[in-house]
Amino acid sequence: MAQTQHAREPLTGTEGKRPPLASLTGMRGVASVIVFLCHIIILAGDLPYEVDVLTVFEDPGVRDTYRSVFGFVGYTCVSFFFVTSGFILTWASRPNDTLTRFWRRRFFKIFPLHLVTYGIGMLVLTGANTNAKDLPAIFLVQNWVPDTRVIFSANGPSWSISAEVFFYFLFPFLLFGIRRIKETHLYGWLAGLVAAALALTTFSHLVIPPEQQVWFSYVFPPVRMLEFVAGIIVARLVLGGRWLSVGFGPAALLLAVFCCVAPQLPEVFAFATFTFVPVILIVGASIRADLTGRRTLMRGRRLVWLGDLSFAFYLVHLSVMLGARKLIGQDKSWGIPGALLFIVTTYAVTLVCAWVLHTYVEKPMMRRWSSPRRKPGPPDNTPATLSRPPEPVQ
Repeated sequence: MAQTQHAREPLTGTEGKRPPLASLTGMRGVASVIVFLCHIIILAGDLPYEVDVLTVFEDPGVRDTYRSVFGFVGYTCVSFFFVTSGFILTWASRPNDTLTRFWRRRFFKIFPLHLVTYGIGMLVLTGANTNAKDLPAIFLVQNWVPDTRVIFSANGPSWSISAEVFFYFLFPFLLFGIRRIKETHLYGWLAGLVAAALALTTFSHLVIPPEQQVWFSYVFPPVRMLEFVAGIIVARLVLGGRWLSVGFGPAALLLAVFCCVAPQLPEVFAFATFTFVPVILIVGASIRADLTGRRTLMRGRRLVWLGDLSFAFYLVHLSVMLGARKLIGQDKSWGIPGALLFIVTTYAVTLVCAWVLHTYVEKPMMRRWSSPRRKPGPPDNTPATLSRPPEPVQ
C-alpha cells in the first residue's frame, strides 16, 4: 500500500517523551471484554477444574450461535496482546537502561498481581484438588510442560503471562538485534515472521500429535514469541515514520472478516496464524491514528479506563466467573434474559475486583518496588558529585 508523505516522517519525539497511545489502550480494554465473553462458553472438558459446564445458555441453538460469534475471537485478542506487548516495551524503552532495571520493573509489574490472583484461583477453583501439578504455575513456567492440567492450573489465564515472562527475559537482547536491522529491511523481517508462523503451524498440523497441537501452536512460548517480535518491529517502523498509511476503519474491517473466516479452518491455524497480519495492521493503524490526531472509537475515556484495568481484569475474570457458577449452581442454565443477566452481573463483579487489584496491588507495587530507592545524595552545592538527570518515566 502506498505511504503518504506524512507517514514517511518520524512521528515521535525523544525517547521517554513519547505521547500516550489512547486508542491502543482503549483497544486493550475492548480485548479484555471479548476474552471475558469468549470464556463464558468454555466447557469443563477444557479446564482442570471441577465445573460441569460454563455455558449459561440452555438453548443449544443459542449456545452454538454464541460460540460461533465469540469462540475464536478470544484467540485473536491474545495475539493482539502479544503484538501490543512487544510494541509498548519498545515504545517505552529508556535510554541508558540496564538489564537488571528492566527485569526488575517487569517482575514487579507481573508477579505481585499474579501471586494474588493465583491464590484466589487456588481458593475458588481447585480447592482440595490442589496437587503438585499446580506448582509450575506459581513460578509462571507452566507453558513449558505439554500437559493441560499443568498449563491451566489454579488460574488458567496466567498461561499467557507465562509466555510474557519468556518474552520479557529476551526483550533486551531482541531489541538490541532489531535496532541493528536497516529500516529498509524491516518489512522483509516482518514478512519473515508471518512466514515462520505459517510454517510452524503447518508443521504442528501435519506432524505434532493431535493431543499436543494446542500446546505447541497456542501455548509454547517460542512459537508465540513471533507475535511479540512483530510488535517490536512495528514500533521501529512507526518510530522511523515508515508505517503503512492504513486507516483504523479498514484495518478493523479486515480483522473482522478474518475472524469470521477463522472458525472454518483447522483449529491450529485459527489460533493466531490466520489473523496475524490483520492484528499487526490494526495495532499499527491505532497508533498512527493517535500520533496524527485522528479520532477513533477506541479513544473514549471509559475504554481507556478499561484498558488501564485490563491486566488485573484478565487475571481475575475466570476466578469470578467459575466462582459464580459454583455459588449459583454448576448445572444452571437459562434462557437469553437469564443468561444475559448472569453475564452482565459477573462482568460487573469482575470489573470491581479488577479495580481493587489495580488500585491496591498493581499500582502500589510498581510505585514502591519497580525502581531501587535512591540513596541520599551529597548537597547540591557539590558540582563534582551531582547525580545525573532522572530517567524518563515509562
